[in-house]
Amino acid sequence: MLDDLRKSHDAHPTGEELGWMGVDPVTVATRALVLVGVSLMIGVVASYVVSPDADAPVAKVASARAASR
Repeated sequence: MLDDLRKSHDAHPTGEELGWMGVDPVTVATRALVLVGVSLMIGVVASYVVSPDADAPVAKVASARAASR
């Protein structure tokens, strides 16, 4: 069944197939994780730039304590 994926039934792999066989899966996974991490950092920074918190939680607590006195 796996032979059906190849275009020819030649036992010698093509240059493209040799390239795919030479890929190191650990390097690919590491690069993918780094890419995901960078994209998450960009997303967090962008969401903070678009709508930053008006008041920090510490300021809210301090203002609530000042108002109750």
